[in-house]
Amino acid sequence: MKQPTVRHFDDIVTRLKASLNPVGEFSEVDTLLAGNREYPLIKIVLGQGNPRRILISGGIHGDEPAGVESICAFLENKLYKSFLNDWEFTLLPCINPSGYEAGTRNNRDNIDLNRKFKEDQVPREVTFVKQVLDQPYELDLELHEDGDSPGYYLYQKDQTPPLSSLGRAILDRVEPIHPLNLAEEIEEIPADRGLLSRLSEPDEMEWWPMALYAYTRGCNHVFTLETSTALPMAIRTEAHLRAIQTALEHVGEEA
Repeated sequence: MKQPTVRHFDDIVTRLKASLNPVGEFSEVDTLLAGNREYPLIKIVLGQGNPRRILISGGIHGDEPAGVESICAFLENKLYKSFLNDWEFTLLPCINPSGYEAGTRNNRDNIDLNRKFKEDQVPREVTFVKQVLDQPYELDLELHEDGDSPGYYLYQKDQTPPLSSLGRAILDRVEPIHPLNLAEEIEEIPADRGLLSRLSEPDEMEWWPMALYAYTRGCNHVFTLETSTALPMAIRTEAHLRAIQTALEHVGEEA
């Protein structure tokens, strides 16, 4: 029988701190008490004060570790360096640390954090993210995984029509190393070679994910990026890193 993966959040904190020396601002914005231990809610800022702003997040679902790993790798490999003249990066490397350590989608209180963004009384993790989104961002990239998907896909929502070409550019960049989900319908939404663009308008939904909340806060381009957990971690991580770099390059060219 395959043994469950043991993940230690303290290892992630150590990697993040080591990767930032001597650049960036590492902040423990709040602390969660879950069981008999405390978890920090971490925000990292690079290039503070630059004119363009991007938010990159991972780990809102604890059983989707590739997003967390991708943010660590993004920092460790200094993939931000060529963009630091223009972009201010805000990174939320692991929104759900108790779920990450337990390997569960939900947090320690069995709450799916990505279903709570329309509510006023919310878990501390969601309050933390809402406070971050009080500031405007040009790009919001949310790194996820799908255990039922055979390939990569994404949800795209832009503030103004027509839909930008960015989603297709991301998928084209990812496809050589990570197959796309080619189903005509994904999660009951029509899909075009891995691209889903009909995210419901806010008033149509009883609950909001983080992406829809970011959209209501005025973010120009909002993406939920989904790897397939059937593939090795190295491929899933590289796919997300390619997506991040493509988004930064593509939007930069539009300026």
